[in-house]
Amino acid sequence: MSKTAIDNSNIIETNNDACQCKLYAIERGYWKDPYLKLLAHSTQHERRTPEISLGYYVRVYGLRSLIEKFIKLTNAQCQIINLGCGFDTTIFYLLDNENLKFKHFVDVDFDEVTEVKSMRIQRAPFLQKKFSQANQSFKIPCGFHSSLYTILPADLRDTTQLDSQLKRLFEHGILDLTLPTIFISECVLVYMSNEHSSNLLKYLSQTFSQCCLFVNFEQINMNDRFGQIMIENLKQRSCHLVGMDSCQDKASQCQRYLNANFTSAQCVTLNEYYQKYLNSSEKQRIEHIDGGLDEKELLEQLFEHYCFSWAYRDEKNLGLNRITFE
Repeated sequence: MSKTAIDNSNIIETNNDACQCKLYAIERGYWKDPYLKLLAHSTQHERRTPEISLGYYVRVYGLRSLIEKFIKLTNAQCQIINLGCGFDTTIFYLLDNENLKFKHFVDVDFDEVTEVKSMRIQRAPFLQKKFSQANQSFKIPCGFHSSLYTILPADLRDTTQLDSQLKRLFEHGILDLTLPTIFISECVLVYMSNEHSSNLLKYLSQTFSQCCLFVNFEQINMNDRFGQIMIENLKQRSCHLVGMDSCQDKASQCQRYLNANFTSAQCVTLNEYYQKYLNSSEKQRIEHIDGGLDEKELLEQLFEHYCFSWAYRDEKNLGLNRITFE
């Protein structure tokens, strides 16, 4: 097996780890998601600490908040591209909400992931029935296509390959370069070299230059002792944060977007989101699911090392600057 294949398998394994953490939190009642267990093919989950479950809750709801604001700002005249999607179920969450319409949703990941995700959707009637059939003559090897949803295999480190795959969608009228587009990225860029992530961001900002929003969730403040422990734990599982240079602080997170020709960028740690923007009654509910937190110091330490960042280009003057957690 080549080194690239080994590296890919280690990155893919992070999807399985995230699924297990999410499934445990869902089972405990942090949020509802009847779809993930069908995609992940898992019924037994190891117990996770309340801090981990709270972290995944904030990750899911923070990203959904920004996606929903984008959809509403565009009056549903938008498209969504989920980069390094894994078994993420955002598409199903949106389809279940009548007020969250969109033109098309694309999940992108390694072909090893997209092939499995596509197969499990096609073999599970509960998932398959969510999608109306599209043009049967349009086929995506290792992928899936319906009128509203496409699963697209591509290595995000290879912008030439990504461009080739996206062009197929442009040529068949599935995606539209003139439509406002939101990109979702969850712990994806940090597993890419800075050169690869920079090339990806530049490609996206240039290709979708008229109106696009890039939303990212990943690590931050990795230089302190807590951050170094996180890095070492991942290294022991042969998972290397090769893009860590952009995860040093808010300034480095935002600068990567400005260097890639995005107009403006913002960054909020999970601590800030949790303390300033999460509904107090909801916060009280989730903190007591697993018997309450003995102390909040560990939660605050963990939340200080993850962040939401987002950046935009808005040649249409749609008002993407108004998309915040406020």
